[in-house]
Amino acid sequence: MKNIFKILLALALALSLAFAYSCAAETDEPADDPETTAPEGTTAEDTTAAPETEPIKPDPPAGQNEKIVFTASFERLTFTASSGLELPYCLYVPENYSEDYAYPTLLFLHGAGERGDKNGVQLGTAVQNFYVPKNTPAYDAIGIFPLCAPDAGWTGNNWNLGSYSIDEFPITEHMAAVVELLDYIAETYSTNPNRQYVTGLSMGGYGTWDIIARYPDRFAAAAPVCGGGDPSAAASLVDLPIWVFHDLDDDAVPVTGSQDMVSALEDAGSKVVKYTESQGYGHRIWDNVYRNPEFQEWMFSQIKK
Repeated sequence: MKNIFKILLALALALSLAFAYSCAAETDEPADDPETTAPEGTTAEDTTAAPETEPIKPDPPAGQNEKIVFTASFERLTFTASSGLELPYCLYVPENYSEDYAYPTLLFLHGAGERGDKNGVQLGTAVQNFYVPKNTPAYDAIGIFPLCAPDAGWTGNNWNLGSYSIDEFPITEHMAAVVELLDYIAETYSTNPNRQYVTGLSMGGYGTWDIIARYPDRFAAAAPVCGGGDPSAAASLVDLPIWVFHDLDDDAVPVTGSQDMVSALEDAGSKVVKYTESQGYGHRIWDNVYRNPEFQEWMFSQIKK
C-alpha cells in the first residue's frame, strides 16, 4: 500500500512539473530579473543613474535658434515716466561694462503676442537670436527691452490695415515712456549717442517706424520687421539706414505696409534703405531675420553722421 502511495505521489509531482514547463514555453516574456527589469513607465535605458551635476551645455551652432539660457544677465526693472506710467523693461549690460567706453544701445520693441504684466516675457520671442551664437555684436551693446501692457500698443493704429498717418494717431503713452526710458539709460550709462539702434516685429515693427518718424535724428539705423508706417514721413528719413523685412504670405500684417514705406523712401531719394521680401514663411519671419549674422553686422556697423 505504501508503495502504491509513493508511486501516485511521484506521478502527481511529475505532472505538475510538466504543466509548469509547458506554460513557460508558451510565453515570450522572460522571467523578471531584478538586475535588468526597468521600473514601471520606463525602458531599461532610462535606469541609468543621473549625473550628480548637470553637464555644461555646449554653445549652439551659429544661426541656430535657441532659448536664452543666461536670463540672469537681464535685469528686470521698472521705469516711471513723467506721465506716471510704470513701464517694465529688461536691461542687458555687457559683462565687462566700463565707464571708459561709450556703448552702443539696442532698443527692441516686441509684438502684440508678448504684451502682458510678467516682465521677461518679451525676451521669449526673437530676442534670443541676438545672443546666439555667443559673442555676437549684441553682447557688446546695452540692450533695452520694454514691455507693453496687455491693453496698450506702441502705436494707436489698426495693425491689420497697413500704412497710417501719425498725424491721426498721436504718440501713445507707452511709446512716450520708451523715449523717456532711452534718455534715462543715456544719462545713467556710458553710451554712444551716434550708435543707437531700434528694431521690432509686428506691433513692434509698427513701433519702429513710428519712433523713427517722430524722432528721425535719434537713431543710427532701424530695422522694422513685418510692420507698417506713415509714408508721408519718408522725406525726413532719407539719410537713415533702414533694413525692412516682410513676407508676401503674411496674413496678420499686410505686406503693403512695408512696400508703401520702401517705395516712399526710394521716391524721396533714399540710397540707404534695404528691403528683404520673403515668401512662404507667413507672419513669423523674425527668427530668420535676427539669426542672420549679416543683419547684426549691418546694424551695429552703422554710425550716425
